[in-house]
Amino acid sequence: MSTRSPRRSPAPLLPWGLILVLLAGSALAQPALDESQYVERVLSGSLEARVAGLEAALGRAEAVGVGLWPNPALEWERQKTASGTRNGESQDVLVASIPLVLSGRLGLEAEAAERSAQSAEARYAWARAGLRHEATRAFTAVLAARERRSLLEESLVSLGRLAEAIAVREKAGEAAGYERLRIELEVEAVRDALRGAVLEEQQASAGALWLLGPGVASLPPLQGALGVERPLPDVATLLDGLGERRGDLRALTLEASSAEAARRAAGRGLIPEPTVTAGAQFLDVGLPGAGAGYVVGVALPLPFFERRQGASARAEARKVLSEARHAALLHAARTRLPVLLEAVSGRRERLARHRADVLSRAEELRRIAATAYRGGSAELLVLVDAERAAREARLTAIELGVSLVEAETDLLLLAGAYDGAALRSPGR
Repeated sequence: MSTRSPRRSPAPLLPWGLILVLLAGSALAQPALDESQYVERVLSGSLEARVAGLEAALGRAEAVGVGLWPNPALEWERQKTASGTRNGESQDVLVASIPLVLSGRLGLEAEAAERSAQSAEARYAWARAGLRHEATRAFTAVLAARERRSLLEESLVSLGRLAEAIAVREKAGEAAGYERLRIELEVEAVRDALRGAVLEEQQASAGALWLLGPGVASLPPLQGALGVERPLPDVATLLDGLGERRGDLRALTLEASSAEAARRAAGRGLIPEPTVTAGAQFLDVGLPGAGAGYVVGVALPLPFFERRQGASARAEARKVLSEARHAALLHAARTRLPVLLEAVSGRRERLARHRADVLSRAEELRRIAATAYRGGSAELLVLVDAERAAREARLTAIELGVSLVEAETDLLLLAGAYDGAALRSPGR
């Protein structure tokens, strides 16, 4: 009498499915979002977008009031003697003074501040571009994780049916122990992969939910398909006007322009800025013999020692540093763009070939194996191998779709396609 090990149930999926249902329970009532809708939700509600907007508003606020003339001053002074030729003699002096900034530095300082504010706006656009890039990847990660889990669940159900058929044949004496062990091994391998897929989906969903900001308690349903190609221009179009499209490059250009204006303003330190004083003098107000006079004066600073050399040196250093950073980023972009474009083309071609040459054949193999088994010319293990081949082909197609999206989003970010002219900070 042969002994058989107890057969496991091939599909204890209820706990995992229940976990996913509980996690998504409140999300089911929300409308489904496609990729563009999800990205816009991230841009409008995430904390990162709010921080970027406030930083741009701060840059704009720092330019307020720069370049205005200094305020005039009004001074009153009373002088009274306690002894002398006339006891109680007093003198009141009322004087108004105003500095005269005749060097022209105020206009240059205002220009420098305006360029700096514009640089903050450009950095805001670049921050939103990076957030758009991150949100697109997070959306794709959720779709891919969901497809992996669904695919493995379907495969586990199919393998469960095969395991039941093997058990029936083994009881009838038509199958050996090898077939039972082989199908159990396959079931456990898929079950383990499904555990990993469930964890990946939970992590991807948590990442996508985090991007939506603290006001969203559950991730809305996401809808879409992997492998949808995004329209991309050619290399010449990508390279043309790159410095004007990308926010970080525009920001560095504006920072260099701001530093140049600040350097020129500091260079006006050699030009004296006089202070003109005018007023009235009153003697013994309220007493017999009271009199009045006037006060006129000019104060002229002599820039022998301090003439804003430090401000000029700092502005020059900031200009050179901004230009160097701009050159480095532009060179990196011009070098990487053709490589990324080639990577996108290669991954598109590979995905298309995989769908045509591998995925279609794997599905055909599974149909042929099922037909052969029903006709009695194939064993159950043939169905197992066909199911495994189809599963691996579909999983590979998912991975290729994700890698294509990653390459496309990297290319669009690097080329400045995510930097839009309509993206403005709340400070504008």
